[in-house]
Amino acid sequence: MAKNTRVGKSLIAVQDELGTEEQCLAFLEALRWPDGVRCVECDHDKVSKFVAKGRARINRKGEEVRSPDRHLYQCLKCAAQFTATAGTIFNDSHLPLQKWMQAVAIMCNAKKGVSARQLWRDLGVSYKTAWYLAHRIREAMILGNFNGQKMEGTVEIDETYVGGKYNRRGKRERWDKEAVFGIVERETGRIHAKHLPGRSRLNSWTTNQQIDAVVDPAAKIMTDESRLYANLERRGFKHEIVIHSDKEWIRGDVHTQTIDSFWGLLKRGVVGTYHQISIKHLDRYITEFSYRWNNRQNQELFKITVACLVYGIPLPYAKLIARTSEQQASSSDEPF
Repeated sequence: MAKNTRVGKSLIAVQDELGTEEQCLAFLEALRWPDGVRCVECDHDKVSKFVAKGRARINRKGEEVRSPDRHLYQCLKCAAQFTATAGTIFNDSHLPLQKWMQAVAIMCNAKKGVSARQLWRDLGVSYKTAWYLAHRIREAMILGNFNGQKMEGTVEIDETYVGGKYNRRGKRERWDKEAVFGIVERETGRIHAKHLPGRSRLNSWTTNQQIDAVVDPAAKIMTDESRLYANLERRGFKHEIVIHSDKEWIRGDVHTQTIDSFWGLLKRGVVGTYHQISIKHLDRYITEFSYRWNNRQNQELFKITVACLVYGIPLPYAKLIARTSEQQASSSDEPF
């Protein structure tokens, strides 16, 4: 029988149910092996569980301290020993599992995001650890975000530009902002948003590529009057336009209010929570906001996010701080 892995989404509930290492390990065990533990080496189902007591040692102050107990499994077929965290992002982490679970709960509940400095204060870890932890959780959210199924019914499409106010003393030109392109399925609320790098205005060739990859040809598309979407009807799509320049925001069921709501949420997060973010990491922040938007009605959001961490691809610190090709060509990585 499958074990119960449901944990409340609130931070208090997570602390009550996953406040100890043993509770966290039991949660991961039930999440990874709902039908019983299996060997990670040979997939055998005959496994014994035991606790290896921590060893005592003398620290620099001359005090006797004991390392934590290890909760291990041993396969009765190949004799391999492993833990519930084996092969996951948690395996080589020096951060206690309780801190991981609390960070996941905080980020899942923060509608407008949470800064690394806030995590630093809430979790009692260093700023570097909080910053790296937040980015690893955002990277894992990619796995549970847009499922790749093409959008049908009524679809709203729009673009926005992120980059802050123009300052004549800065290096950035007046219109030198980063483009973010978004598509939302009105009936389900699913959103697909993506940073299109290049610090330049979008063109119809770029947007058409995104539309063809995400939108079903039979869908009814709603946009504003931008010339980016002028050829959609010629390409076979049903296309309706709302003219914002004439202060027309809605005409019957023709509007882009859903996608505009998402842009407002994203920009409030950038302005009010993060204040400034690096262009290099912009896509991860967009993924985070899209992930919460797409799962806002999901009662299993916390569990899904932990599962994404378990089964997702880890984000090494060296990769996170590596300079991009654009940064190598420029002498500075200037946030906006």
